[in-house]
Amino acid sequence: MKAVMKTRPEPGVEVLDIDVPETGADEVLLEVKAAAICGSDLGIYDYTPAYYRMKLPVVLGHEFAGLVAEAGSDVKGFEVGDRVISRSVVSCGSCGFCRNGLDNLCEDSGLLGIHRDGGFAEYIAVPHNLLHSIPDGMPYEEAALVEPLSNAVHFVRDLTEVGSGDFVVVQGIGPIGLLSAQLFRLAGADVLLTGIGVDTERFRIAEKLGFSTINVEKEDLLERVSRITGGRGADTAFVAVGAPSAMAQAVQLVRKGGQITVVGIFPGDVELPLTRVVRREIRIKGAYDARRPNFEDAIGLVEREAINVRDFITHKLPLEEAHEAFELAKSKVGCKVLFIP
Repeated sequence: MKAVMKTRPEPGVEVLDIDVPETGADEVLLEVKAAAICGSDLGIYDYTPAYYRMKLPVVLGHEFAGLVAEAGSDVKGFEVGDRVISRSVVSCGSCGFCRNGLDNLCEDSGLLGIHRDGGFAEYIAVPHNLLHSIPDGMPYEEAALVEPLSNAVHFVRDLTEVGSGDFVVVQGIGPIGLLSAQLFRLAGADVLLTGIGVDTERFRIAEKLGFSTINVEKEDLLERVSRITGGRGADTAFVAVGAPSAMAQAVQLVRKGGQITVVGIFPGDVELPLTRVVRREIRIKGAYDARRPNFEDAIGLVEREAINVRDFITHKLPLEEAHEAFELAKSKVGCKVLFIP
């Protein structure tokens, strides 16, 4: 089968012919129908320091949907022909975090597409306890975006205090920013999305979804926020981009007693004006991945069309065109780039 792999500790990927994976007794063999490139996949492609400890060689990809082709003898709840998605964190199930429902923080976890083979392939072997069924009417392309939406559900609904009438600045107009902005709006907040000049298509999507936007390369974000809030500042800054300047800016734009939720992955350490954080009692919280219940919530949101993921999909390519797909995703000329094996 064809697979998009990282084989060497250097930038780039390879498209290789490898064996269809064998499945254990508690695993299913999934025929991948659609798989999406994530921002973390771009970090892997460039081989940034955040991924120096990943397993090599490995099949990439953790946002995917497919059809159960085989089921091991110990698999319960799923059978051949079922339409499913998979969680991306393979948790131990026994550490304190797992026992308390925080499997995203598991002490001994692995990630599909980083520590074990992922979904940028024709087939993937997946432990059945990671699977979630998807409705018959949900296209596989949209189902592949349930995984990033589940992350946004965790970031917004589990970890960020937001209410009706709040003003939220979402820094970063990529998929996570756009998904989170929709969740903030569902909670009753007013949202401003920020981006830069290369985000032309993403600005178009945001505006189609009805959001206010700002190109921070052309307009002063702090001045805009001050004008909107009468000098008070935003209730929440949601940092969905790994740019150090965005973090420093977040501290400046939130009000006294405001909050900053950080979900971007940064290339290194970030300096912050902590005296301002202290004197204004600004709360800063990191947010990572998703918990098991977030996936069911995300499936329901897509099924009810409460969250739009359809308009995010701007490019679909075969696995053989992996290099073109990654370059498209890096260029930001679109939003979500999908592989259709």
